[in-house]
Amino acid sequence: MSHLLLLDTSSLTYRAFFALPATITDAAGRPVNAVRGYLDMTARLIVDHGPDEVLHVFDADWRPADRVAAYPQYKADRAPDPEGLPEQFPLLRQVLDTLGQECVEAPGWEADDALAALCAPVAAPDRVDIVTGDRDLIQLVSDPVVRVLYTVRGVSELLVFDAEAVCARYHVPPERYADFAILRGDPSDGLPGVPGVGEKTAQRLIGQYPTLDALLADAGAQTPKLAQRLTDAAGYIAAMRAVVPLRADVGLTRLVGARDDEAADRLAAERNLDGPVGRLRAAIDGTAT
Repeated sequence: MSHLLLLDTSSLTYRAFFALPATITDAAGRPVNAVRGYLDMTARLIVDHGPDEVLHVFDADWRPADRVAAYPQYKADRAPDPEGLPEQFPLLRQVLDTLGQECVEAPGWEADDALAALCAPVAAPDRVDIVTGDRDLIQLVSDPVVRVLYTVRGVSELLVFDAEAVCARYHVPPERYADFAILRGDPSDGLPGVPGVGEKTAQRLIGQYPTLDALLADAGAQTPKLAQRLTDAAGYIAAMRAVVPLRADVGLTRLVGARDDEAADRLAAERNLDGPVGRLRAAIDGTAT
């Protein structure tokens, strides 16, 4: 049995940026708070979960052309990255490279899609844990292979989502989570959902119908107001089928760094990363205390 730990690096780095003060800089005044936070989170995850392999998964395009073509408002209103964050991603990749870590992305697609593609070929008895702060990834949960470890307070407190936990929290099975999200919407991604269909109504409809097609075909069985809303939203629902489900068929670029401890130490000293680099190296080597 192999245990693969997949890190939603874009999500975790973003959270690390806001968890640590932007005043944490290197000697030249360049911010390094997100990198420090991400390295320490990774070290803790390795120590706590003891994976056989760790992959760092990045966004190649946070707003893929295919999703925008299907629904132009997809993430259109999302605020730009805060000042001081974008330039930390290349630094993070550089640090991970010197430590011999593997970074993965799906050209033209989001980290979510790369994660879906990485999970697709894994079968029992192997297992995968995805660490993320993005609920969209709940649709990848698949017993007994794939779990989502959802960040609550850094990585010191994680919600563990297996199929039972997904059903308990959202009252839909993970394989129907995408349908649930289509009906309910996701304001963070600019997706309004079907007007008048909130979380409870979406849960009820998912429970009543095996597919969205079956729901639309039987819309007349709902109250007149809901029936009209579902009928009017047929075009929106069709567009969402190209937006919400994650793409497990995307191509992947996988880059494995050649570990160079001297280069890692030089970079750490230059960029005020000595502690985090040392802690992650110890976690990788199994010498963390």
